[in-house]
Amino acid sequence: RRYGNMAEVHLIGEIVGAEGFPSQNLFCKWGLSVGSAWEVLEGLQEGQTQVDHPQDGEFAKWSHPIDIHLACKGLQGWPKLHFQVWHEDYFGRHEPYGYGFTHVPTVPGIHQLRCCTWKPSGSFKDQFTCKCICTVTHIPK
Repeated sequence: RRYGNMAEVHLIGEIVGAEGFPSQNLFCKWGLSVGSAWEVLEGLQEGQTQVDHPQDGEFAKWSHPIDIHLACKGLQGWPKLHFQVWHEDYFGRHEPYGYGFTHVPTVPGIHQLRCCTWKPSGSFKDQFTCKCICTVTHIPK
């Protein structure tokens, strides 16, 4: 299928894993954000990895594939990948551990991307509530 004068971008790769979080049993929710001049032709625009329960070390291994075919009419709204790293506790409850994003490279080739994450701390009231009744500050959708 041809898309006339639209440029095409193929994003093929994997979410390898994560490290540097306060505990193990991590999984990642991910998504692709694009501007209005972009169209996803094939592939999933969002997904989730499995929970990794590493036996040793601190590195959570996911090896989660990404394969997305895009077309665009203009460069505004260049694609970026956004990530949410979550922790699953012994009871199966989920707690957000970090949020981050990275732009898709603008040049063709093989790239290794690293994404720094951050976690909202909330107000003093949010922090106090979190400690007392085990709630978590997170970013609403």
